[in-house]
Amino acid sequence: MNKIISKKNYLKVLITLLIPISFTIFKPFNLTTSQSIVLGSLFVTISWWATGWVYKDFASFYLITVFIFFGNTSFKNIFFFPLSENFILVVSSFLISKGIVNSKVADNFSEFILTKYCYNSKRLVIMSFVLGILLIFIIPQPFPRIILLAAIYTNFLKNAKISKESERIIILSIFVASTVTSLMFLNGDVVVNYAAMKFGGINLTYLEWAKYMTLPTILTTLIVLTTYLLIFKKDLNNKFNFKSKEELSITKDGKKAIFITLIIISLWMTESFHGITPGLVALLGTILMFIFRILSIEDFKAVNISLLIFLTAQFSIGKVLTSNGTAQEINVFLIEFFPNSESILYIPFIVLLVMGLHMIFGSLITALAIPIPTLLTVAQGNLSPEFIVLLTAASVCFHFILPFHHVSIMIGFGSGFYNNKQVIKIGLALTIVTFFSVILIYVPWWNFLGLNK
Repeated sequence: MNKIISKKNYLKVLITLLIPISFTIFKPFNLTTSQSIVLGSLFVTISWWATGWVYKDFASFYLITVFIFFGNTSFKNIFFFPLSENFILVVSSFLISKGIVNSKVADNFSEFILTKYCYNSKRLVIMSFVLGILLIFIIPQPFPRIILLAAIYTNFLKNAKISKESERIIILSIFVASTVTSLMFLNGDVVVNYAAMKFGGINLTYLEWAKYMTLPTILTTLIVLTTYLLIFKKDLNNKFNFKSKEELSITKDGKKAIFITLIIISLWMTESFHGITPGLVALLGTILMFIFRILSIEDFKAVNISLLIFLTAQFSIGKVLTSNGTAQEINVFLIEFFPNSESILYIPFIVLLVMGLHMIFGSLITALAIPIPTLLTVAQGNLSPEFIVLLTAASVCFHFILPFHHVSIMIGFGSGFYNNKQVIKIGLALTIVTFFSVILIYVPWWNFLGLNK
């Protein structure tokens, strides 16, 4: 029990349990009893995730249990993540990354490429953003991209004489870069970007998405990178004394790993021709690594079970709130607060509303699932569905304060690469960056292109 709740937090946890109790008594937003229990339990779980007063796995199990008994939702929706291809993709990504580490390819790559171009901490952070963009064309999902890059960076830094704090900040840059660069192209995040379009009932092509999102996201990426370097300036003054290698040496296992990785990348890049989905491709690559003995049964320890439990809870939130009608009741309540569509505050209000809902509900998918249908109704005739979908996506995709606010950030946090302190520090700054980037970069660009006409 001490592992679930420490003695010093017993009273705090008991106080948080008043949240679902009060929700059940007062039934806000005209919710039913079961809806009130679900929403109250969601808020108490979010408070546990945010404070760490309760062991994260227990908090996730608690929320899933409440969803099962009071969510009035099918098991398919509650366990959407473990039953989806994303589950296979995440698990396979951990194992593929482990195989690359086992084969020493990560060591050799970091020694040859990173020692040549990244001779200080700032350059390594910049490389996180550069690779975050380039790898989109190779790996159409942020999960394997960030897990693989984290493995390479970890190997590179293991012999570097820098503080643990500096190492954490450098690794964190990989995950922060992924949040913004994934918006640049439609396949930057095949889960979030396509989910946003699905909720809005639109279907943008790859070129249409690039037309509306690539240029403003490039500019925003530069702002996020600059912000990151300024926020962590004191911790990024390290120089590395690694001697640059003249040539890339690869072991026998390394050649096998590269061969398998090239197969995976080739299949990912040609998905439109053969139709094999990214998750199945990753699974195939994992199986090949076991066949070639790059991976062993012991390497399953590399899969972060705690993170998988957390992601199961996170992905179920939007599904449950939508299925049991809670999202609709919240939408009815929110509609009353919208300013006049002719007001100069109309779009800034929407951006702040979406960001606020993201902070409250925690889940990125939920922050898309709840506001988009509401905005489609409220802004009908004033804002086009395409404008609403892209506005909502841009308002939440690189916005976070705590790790659980963004799946990509949570993956690194759950793997122990960094802690709450570093995430909050950059997250608070990016909250401001997000708002002004959307208002001053994305919206003017869309207006220039006539997206809202």
